[in-house]
Amino acid sequence: MSNIHEEVKALEKELVETRRFFHSHPETGWLTFFTTATIIDKLKKLGYDLKMADEIVSVQHQLGLGNKEQIEQAKKRAKNLLNDDLHHLVDEMKDGLTGVVASIDTNIEGPTTAFRFDIDGVDVTESKDDTHIPFKEGFSSDIEGITHACGHDGHATIGLGLAKLISENKDKFKGKFVFIFQPGEEGCRGAVGMEPTGILNDVDYLIGAHIGFQAKENKGIICGINKFLSTSKFDVYFTGKSAHAAGAPQEGCNALLAASEAAIQMHAITRHADGVTRINVGVLKAGEGRNVIAPNAFMACETRGVTTELNDFMKQKCIDILDGVSKIHSVEYELVETGGTAGGDSSKEITKLFKEAALESPYIEDDLIVEEFDFGACEDFAHFMRTVQKNGGQSGYAMIGTNLAAGHHNKSFDFDENCLVSGLDIFYRLAFKLNKK
Repeated sequence: MSNIHEEVKALEKELVETRRFFHSHPETGWLTFFTTATIIDKLKKLGYDLKMADEIVSVQHQLGLGNKEQIEQAKKRAKNLLNDDLHHLVDEMKDGLTGVVASIDTNIEGPTTAFRFDIDGVDVTESKDDTHIPFKEGFSSDIEGITHACGHDGHATIGLGLAKLISENKDKFKGKFVFIFQPGEEGCRGAVGMEPTGILNDVDYLIGAHIGFQAKENKGIICGINKFLSTSKFDVYFTGKSAHAAGAPQEGCNALLAASEAAIQMHAITRHADGVTRINVGVLKAGEGRNVIAPNAFMACETRGVTTELNDFMKQKCIDILDGVSKIHSVEYELVETGGTAGGDSSKEITKLFKEAALESPYIEDDLIVEEFDFGACEDFAHFMRTVQKNGGQSGYAMIGTNLAAGHHNKSFDFDENCLVSGLDIFYRLAFKLNKK
């Protein structure tokens, strides 16, 4: 494996160009039509077998999709960006069945190793400051209000680089490789929508990673991420009854008061002795007029727990509160799931392999290698990870070090593109460790 770093280094210019291309055209959630079509086009040319649309996404489990107008606008934008011969791919993705699962079989008995790369941007307006490199060098977002402010453009780039290297060196491997290019990581929507289709049924090893976060220095790595929090994302719609606030208040049913009381009571839920739990009501909107009993209210909520069971505890307490306040105020409510993921820990075996790869890589410094870290936050890779582990497989998640211009989801977020080389080098070494012939 002595020439791994040379093969990776030879792709450096291509990696930077690909990352900047994706960065220029971000999409969010399930609306990654252009990104998916671009990835499919590249993977076809590399000889991969591809699955898409309802082969890899369960419509019944597709949360937080967006409305019809948003979908049509995203499809129109994608077609404007794509060559005419790729427009059919957008149509095949229907109303947001984006993402792609690619596989390549060596036809030599061996394990099935899967790699997951998220591809969506976030709802953030990118900085137009002259010190912001994407703006300064002309590859900033081409759409107001959306940008790659989390590094998923880098993840997709590393995934395509890895797919290329494995395809070109197929004769060196045994078993099968699967690549999951996943939409909807933000809001924890993608994994929960894709997993029910069985894309992980035969997977022995599942590998994932993220640029930055707690790995904040170039040439650094955290080899095993633990304590992913489980989460539930949901919206609540209250329906009451309007009435004149002075002339006939007794005839109204106040949805604003119901929502306000629910928000306060949710934040007062007793925490659990078994581990960390979280609750947040991030948005509350209600009412129609100063002198009108509020007939409607909306809440955007999330719960988290260090285990799936603890998150379920928090969510059920929220539902109990919603049931109670709706009865007290004589209003109705509807709870709409918008996302969620399991919790969990990286498999020790995968953490060990990440560390071995890091020690071998010339792009990682030994004194910047951290073996394990407790994340204490959510990443919907954990939903995939839990499935593979429950099926008897191994799964792990790392963080690839990079200098950050600003924090994740900040308008000035940017990363040092040297991490594209170090990240690809680590993934490629793992491929050899797990599937070398």
